[in-house]
Amino acid sequence: MNKKWMVLLLGLVSVCCLWVGVAWAGGWAVLTLESWPEHVVAGEPFTVRYALRQHGNHLISGVEGKVTVVHAETGERLQFAVTDTGNTGYYEAALHLPVAGEWRWHIDSFGRFEMPPLMVQTGTAVPTVAAPVTLLAKPTSFSWVLGLMGVVVMGTAVVLWRRQQTRFAPVAALLGITLCLAGFVVTPVVGTGASEAATPPTAELGEILFVAKGCASCHQHDGVAYNGIRTYMGPDLTDHQVGPEFLRLWLRDPAQVRPQTLMPNLELSDGEIEALIVFLRGNGETGVASKTN
Repeated sequence: MNKKWMVLLLGLVSVCCLWVGVAWAGGWAVLTLESWPEHVVAGEPFTVRYALRQHGNHLISGVEGKVTVVHAETGERLQFAVTDTGNTGYYEAALHLPVAGEWRWHIDSFGRFEMPPLMVQTGTAVPTVAAPVTLLAKPTSFSWVLGLMGVVVMGTAVVLWRRQQTRFAPVAALLGITLCLAGFVVTPVVGTGASEAATPPTAELGEILFVAKGCASCHQHDGVAYNGIRTYMGPDLTDHQVGPEFLRLWLRDPAQVRPQTLMPNLELSDGEIEALIVFLRGNGETGVASKTN
């Protein structure tokens, strides 16, 4: 090997070593949104909170940051300051988007972190779905108590009637009937309304969370067009087919499954875990998170 090729080879090795050294000396981090800001309404303030982990694992504080948002149609550009919450590695920013439509945004904090677009709604409030009252439902323990009290009171009314206490018997009978109706007919089943009103997890939400929670910083997924920081520290998840039960355990607390793992506990909610499972199990061909500025 001549001197020219030797110098070139040594130069390439030096550059690689320098890049690795800079990276592991503190050159990259992973940002995880605390929760995805759904139901954002034009003109109403909301707060974005996130955690920042050096090398994807260790929470770090004292990092300056800002949130930049750009309206997709008008090009209006706004910036919001990020403040340290006081809890190690956790930050927040108060946002206020004046008009409805699609806003593209990113967070600058130890790097530039692209986020999926925010869809801002028109209006002053997001209607909530009231839990339906279930008639003729299966009685709960509380409703059983009411019903049985009604039976006892009705029995008392019969005794009073037989003893010709006609002044009090109708009152007792009416009270007993009311308690029976309240206990066995009208009282709703606790929890039924909440389960019916719950939003089922979707692949679209799972794809959004794949970016917002920082998964795309360490994992490749061909279903997500992500332009932010990439380290490829984790496996390619494009066709990573594992069972939902394993994914559920892994996403809830990776260290419980594999103590030596570098992946931290992202403190995902049950709903976020289920949405990520739907996305990963379905290969995530939705294209929702691909629109970045």
